[in-house]
Amino acid sequence: MLTKATAPQVLLQTAGEQDTGGGAAGGMADRTGEDLQWLRRAHDEQLALCTELEAIADSLPSAVNRQKCIYAAKALGPLIQGIHRYEESILFPQLLADPRAGHNIDATLERLKFEHCEDECFAEELTDALLKLGSGDIVNMEAVGYMLRGFFEGIRRHIAFEREYLFRDMQDG
Repeated sequence: MLTKATAPQVLLQTAGEQDTGGGAAGGMADRTGEDLQWLRRAHDEQLALCTELEAIADSLPSAVNRQKCIYAAKALGPLIQGIHRYEESILFPQLLADPRAGHNIDATLERLKFEHCEDECFAEELTDALLKLGSGDIVNMEAVGYMLRGFFEGIRRHIAFEREYLFRDMQDG
């Protein structure tokens, strides 16, 4: 059950705040390992939120936990936006610089950036729907159910793609 205590912790630590250790000699390998650890934790938080969103969808229309809806709504936008900014400003440039990256990595990263934009817009709409649901406003339960399922399934696919195709070969420190 999603509560204030179990709501995903937003991982918004920026690259400048990280202690990369190793000084100049540590270089990219240390940095990449830390960045991938951050990404794994971020993915785990996104997946935990997806599980909670699925539980909300499953509870529709008659067993809605309104408090869970509000916590999910408050976590959704900042979590998604924070992870996307980190990927685009830290991890994607590392992929572009990695000689092991495929020849069409540019096109792949552009597609993922576009998906990030779509996900963030969808998250805004879903946040509004969850806040209405959580406050007891009348909503179209079927539409909210479709929104929830469409969102969390898309996020799960996105994470699976990143894990399987983008970050599998980067050094793990």
